[in-house]
Amino acid sequence: MASPYFSPLIVGQETLDLSHLEPLSLQVASKLAKKDLRIHVTFTNHCFTKKYVLEEHPVGEPILKDTGGRPRSFCRIRYRLSHDLPSVIRRLIHPKATVWQTVERRNWAYSITIDDPSGPYHVFFEIRRAAPALPQDLNLVIESAYHETEGPPNLLGSMNFTLLCGKVYMRQPTATRR
Repeated sequence: MASPYFSPLIVGQETLDLSHLEPLSLQVASKLAKKDLRIHVTFTNHCFTKKYVLEEHPVGEPILKDTGGRPRSFCRIRYRLSHDLPSVIRRLIHPKATVWQTVERRNWAYSITIDDPSGPYHVFFEIRRAAPALPQDLNLVIESAYHETEGPPNLLGSMNFTLLCGKVYMRQPTATRR
């Protein structure tokens, strides 16, 4: 049996299952690429952790490292919301799904409105063409996902997700307004 993508997390006396964040596959029909594009989706721990602040980090809770080795704190709200992330990501394949380019220009944001906590929920991702030897056409990494608490993220222009996939696959420019 393969190892889980994320091992269960022990927070206090509780063992938290992260199996809902196992990699998944999507497929979008791209007119630009003239084929169905296979997308491999993975998640980072920013989907269930928040920025580490020494003064706010609960005593006894683990300090988690992100892929860059930076410390992170477990976030119960992000963890709870992460259970819906796979279904949120699957909404991207809808022909009218729109994503927004971030000011860093390497990431994109998909935003929806949620009820608890009420307001915007932002999912940030990076999408790249996959290596030719891999079974997928594109790799999509969910870099972070969180509910909005301090104002909206700084975003540029928007693009249809299916068009973005086709452009990335065809190695075409994806820049929106500058």
